Amino acid sequence: MKEAAQSMTPQEAAQAFFGQDDTAFAETVALLTKSDPRLAKVFQSTRKRFLDEQD
Repeated sequence: MKEAAQSMTPQEAAQAFFGQDDTAFAETVALLTKSDPRLAKVFQSTRKRFLDEQD
């Protein structure tokens, strides 16, 4: 995920997180959902919706 030493707009933050390549996103989500794997589906569906809106 993009390192941020400066303030980002919500759109920039979403792009930095959801715009990662598939492998990096999967690794990040695996770390974030370690304690509750059910959250992975939420991240994946939100990412899909975000990327669909970018097209």
